[in-house]
Amino acid sequence: MDTRKFSTHILDTSLGKAAANVRVTVSRLDEIHEWRSLRAAQTNEDGRCQLLEPGQLQDGVYKLTFHVGAYFAERNTKTIYPAIEIMVDCSENQNYHIPLLLNPFGYSTYRGT
Repeated sequence: MDTRKFSTHILDTSLGKAAANVRVTVSRLDEIHEWRSLRAAQTNEDGRCQLLEPGQLQDGVYKLTFHVGAYFAERNTKTIYPAIEIMVDCSENQNYHIPLLLNPFGYSTYRGT
């Protein structure tokens, strides 16, 4: 059984704190090149969430949509990002942890461990 993990966490770099309660949706690019929605998750108090359960990650291209507009609205903070989409090729037999470093007018991402 495939036990690869697929996870994320969000750090609000403007506050130096984890971004809790951010909705993250996961889609997968199918064989006819259309996005298929798989799951919605939400970051915990530490800004982390499991995107797919072990055994659910298949080789392919995934799209993570971080719904950060609501996060900033709750804090009365203006942003230019209602949502941030990141596409990830998960074709290697490894775990995938995709952090998002976030502020109202910029973001960065990388492959974590």
